[in-house]
Amino acid sequence: MLIDRNSKNFSYPAQFGLLLGLIGAGIIIGFFISVITWLLMTGRSVLSMETDMLNPQYYSAVMTIQVISTFLMFFLPAIFFSIICYKNPAKFLGFNTNINIKQVLLLLGILMLTFPLSGALAELNKIIPLPNNWTTYFKLKEDTRAAEESALININSFPRYIISLIVIGFFPGLFEEIAFRAGLQNILTRWFKGPVLAIILTATLFSLVHISYYGFLVRLALGIILGFIFYISRNIWLSVLFHFLYNGLQVTSLYFYTLSGSKDQKEIEDHFPVWAGIIALLLIVYLFREFKKISSLQKQELPDDDFPKDDFQNWATSQS
Repeated sequence: MLIDRNSKNFSYPAQFGLLLGLIGAGIIIGFFISVITWLLMTGRSVLSMETDMLNPQYYSAVMTIQVISTFLMFFLPAIFFSIICYKNPAKFLGFNTNINIKQVLLLLGILMLTFPLSGALAELNKIIPLPNNWTTYFKLKEDTRAAEESALININSFPRYIISLIVIGFFPGLFEEIAFRAGLQNILTRWFKGPVLAIILTATLFSLVHISYYGFLVRLALGIILGFIFYISRNIWLSVLFHFLYNGLQVTSLYFYTLSGSKDQKEIEDHFPVWAGIIALLLIVYLFREFKKISSLQKQELPDDDFPKDDFQNWATSQS
């Protein structure tokens, strides 16, 4: 029987329900605080808030609300949950500084391969047969979302680029990884006594939260990659770093295309054939095997780690 000495003996279903409940409370509280923030920063009516948020004039207010809402929706619930359910919350969430430069270099390689994989998955997502009315609906939603983001995220200066790196790149990477990988996936891995199903379910929820049909497979793949990074390394900072770099490269591309005079966000989307995605996937699997070897050596320096070791060892052995 696997024993987690760090747990305060809450059952895993209870932990799962508690975390979801805290996230739900965070969504409600975040909504009201966002409205108050909007009123204080703009003086505009709440009734016109949805339309006004697309106005570049209110860029600062929108960026502030973005940080506040994701902080309350994802970060605080996971922190409170870990304090309630675990004796050492930082250990449960994977907050440790035991990082090897080789791990970082391998993650950079995986990151570069993620883009051709994402491009191929985006193309695959488009050719999945759907009823005509569904296709029309999803395309309309995607075009509307792209137009709204283009109007709002107008990164036309270096200060705005830095702000966007922080608000769109770093904070979502930090807050979402704490909630999904350190929180939800962590619970499910223990509950299911194995990583694969936990990682896939968490990645599915991660993708669904972003509400984009044509981006579903891309975010599902990203969630799976982030899930294995966290599970293998037991270090949330590596997942946060990967997520930040993924977002940051997209923000950087948008910045340079804006400076070049590009007005259409679709011009910066990557398109790759399916065969390129398959090659990228095979290379990612190879790099993950190397990442696992390095991370296994790192774990030997953490003898008091309370993550169920037998489960990791059995899974890791099956991958060798």
